[in-house]
Amino acid sequence: MFKFIVVRFKWLVLLATVLSTISALSGIGMLKIITLQISAMTSQSAASVTPFVWFLLAVSAVLLFGLMSRYLLARLGARVVYEFRDSLTRRLLSTPYAIIERIGGHRILAALKTDAAKLSEGLLILPEFIYSLITVVLCLSYMSYLSGRLFLVSTALIILLGLIASVFLRYGLRHFKHLRHYEDTLFQGMQMMVDGSQELSINARRRHFIYERVLKTNYRDIRHLSVRVSLIFTMLNSIGSTLIFFLVGLVVFGSSLYFKDIPTDSVVGFALVILYMIDPVENVVSSLSRFSEFTVSYRNVEGLPLARDEVDMAPSSHHSLSERLAWQTLNVCQLTFHYQADAEDQYRFGIGPIDAQFRRGEAVFLTGGNGSGKSTFAKLLVGLYQPDQGQISLDDDIVSDTIPLTEYQQAFSTIFADFFLFDHVLDEWGNPGDDAMIQRHLTDLELNNKVSVSHGRLSSTNLSSGQKKRLALIMSYCENTPICVFDEWAADQDPRFRRLFYTEIIPRLKAQNKLVIVITHDDRYFHLADQLLRFDDGQLVTGTFSSAGGASAD
Repeated sequence: MFKFIVVRFKWLVLLATVLSTISALSGIGMLKIITLQISAMTSQSAASVTPFVWFLLAVSAVLLFGLMSRYLLARLGARVVYEFRDSLTRRLLSTPYAIIERIGGHRILAALKTDAAKLSEGLLILPEFIYSLITVVLCLSYMSYLSGRLFLVSTALIILLGLIASVFLRYGLRHFKHLRHYEDTLFQGMQMMVDGSQELSINARRRHFIYERVLKTNYRDIRHLSVRVSLIFTMLNSIGSTLIFFLVGLVVFGSSLYFKDIPTDSVVGFALVILYMIDPVENVVSSLSRFSEFTVSYRNVEGLPLARDEVDMAPSSHHSLSERLAWQTLNVCQLTFHYQADAEDQYRFGIGPIDAQFRRGEAVFLTGGNGSGKSTFAKLLVGLYQPDQGQISLDDDIVSDTIPLTEYQQAFSTIFADFFLFDHVLDEWGNPGDDAMIQRHLTDLELNNKVSVSHGRLSSTNLSSGQKKRLALIMSYCENTPICVFDEWAADQDPRFRRLFYTEIIPRLKAQNKLVIVITHDDRYFHLADQLLRFDDGQLVTGTFSSAGGASAD
């Protein structure tokens, strides 16, 4: 990360470093002037206004160059945080759905909420750390100039502090790793509590178990570890603060007892430099504890198998595909796919090999028992999963060969069983949808009394599952894609809307020359399909076609 910062922003880092160096040197010059003035006062030399003028110039330089360097470093920190957040977002959006599924939502949420926050905090304190570190290094150099012997004694004490600090840092880092593990578990428990609220509301025994044995235990572990981690880093900061004053005493008493030949003005200058270093040293030490947390969070984020190559986020439309390829058939040839086996269970469910052909203007119904493979096939069809073998093509153009996968996917509008309902309705170009058209659809689907729209944004998505699916259908209308995939859309609808879906909505989409693929168990409407594909244990066992635009129900 730090190597990236230096390479990516080398000129900004260089300029800020130069300004910080000038500011620190001005501060040392200020201390030198004070030391000389004290020496002149003790020797009762003639007073002069010249040292005071130089003192004012030094103070002005410290203030001016310090502000300039801090401003540049603050810009650097904010820019790096922006670049990090933007890169993490793009990587997440570029990661294939199958990998997102394997990572798990709770780990991603923990990374976005906790680790990203820790990384941002670590990057934002970077400017003050750099400025303070440069100040400390230059102060130490000046101390060696004032007195080599006092500098060696001070250096020995600082090295001892460094060794103690490294022990505390390693110990704190180990505990912080455990704390992050517990926080991952916490997010998993919270997600369980929200997603399982229906079951937990009914089952008091499970509700008590989740609270007492999962959540409360986790809260307790996090509390104990948080106190321990906080104590470790607080002790580290306290040691740094105490060292400064101990060092001043060591210099004063050591020079009077053992180094009597060292001039008094050198001892005074040495003590002043040490006192001047109080804030920089505290900043450096406190930053080290933050950077240890930063390191753990950075490893957690980098440990997620997110995409390294970021896809183009520029808006696109299915028209690029439609204009380039006036395709008529979607072909599936020898398509096979297997899920990855768990560490505990080596069983791998899979589907295929499957051969099928779908035409624009058709309604294709996929049916079969639960776990038969129909939803997996649909996710393969839309490119969420990548097949182990076989290929998908539009006419003779093969997906991921002649046609880029991302371009192919723009031809689809999907409503899966576990869909997420966004509150922005977009048109086929990725712009906010037309309010008048959306309002007409809301009225047609009897949602106008529940939801309003302004500039393509819905006033609410807090609806029943059936109403949410109707809102999702409106989004599908507005996206106006050539292929629509509906996974059990009618399952949560009342009989009237279920009938409307099969007898009016699907025929309307077919009339627009769209390919409509429906996963369904509604056998009373199977006769309305142009193709009926039945799945069993991952295999396509029947495909029933109708020459008159309908299909028998077997």
